[in-house]
Formats: sequence, C-alpha cells, structure tokens
Amino acid sequence: MLLIKSFTTILFITAILSNIANGADRTKMLNLVNAERRKVNLPDLRLDSQLNNAAQKHTDYMARTNILSHYENSQDPGVRIKAQGYNWSTYGENIAQGQLTEDEVMKAWMSDPPHRDNILGKMFKHLGVGYSSQGNFWTQDFAAPL
Repeated sequence: MLLIKSFTTILFITAILSNIANGADRTKMLNLVNAERRKVNLPDLRLDSQLNNAAQKHTDYMARTNILSHYENSQDPGVRIKAQGYNWSTYGENIAQGQLTEDEVMKAWMSDPPHRDNILGKMFKHLGVGYSSQGNFWTQDFAAPL
C-alpha cells in the first residue's frame, strides 16, 4: 500500500512540474487566458504538450540568442509547431520579453490588439506556453488541429 501511495504521489508531483516552464506556471497562464475568453463568451482552451514543447523550445532559442522574434532559423511558428507533431489547421503565436509574471505578460498582451486577437481567437482549441527566466522571454502558441 505504501508503494502505491508513493507512486501516486510521484505521478502527482510530475504532473504539476510538467505544467511549470522554467518558473512559469502553465496552468496559471491557461487560467488567465481562459478568464479573458470567458469574458467574451468563448470556449476554454486546453494545454497541449506538443504546443508546450514548441513554445518552450522557441522561448529557449530567444533566450539563448537574446532576440525577440517569431522566426527561428528562418522557420515560422507553423513549421516549429508541426515539427513537434501537432498537425494544425490554424495557429497563432504571442511572444514577449521583460515581464516577470504571468499576470504582467497577460496585461501587456491584452493591451495590444494583435496579441489580444490571438488570446481571443475563436478558431483556437489548444495552448502551449514557454518561459525563460534568462531575459524573461515568453511564448504562447495557439492552434486548432486538422
């Protein structure tokens, strides 16, 4: 019984840690995004592991190069998302640098029409989040499957 309880505890902790990206809480970001979507009667998004991978890899690239850009080695977000195994019908991406918390970056994105449009995109179903404390880079990848 103790072995099962320990294993269950390890699985729970692993699940929590998988939603933390270098100090950013993906679940908190998802909740902030969905709170904005609910204000305009849009359905909630769900976190997607492939989008999380795409967002985190791009965030790590931006932190490593200290360049805020949607492009990585001439690849746009759609190519990067597909490379992680997500076959999308549509996608969008928000990036930012300098904000220290999920609340701060969401406030900045919601204040800018193109970023706000991604957060409130009617066509999106899934969200991926990346963060790096090295330069405080952020990425949100939005998509809907084929």
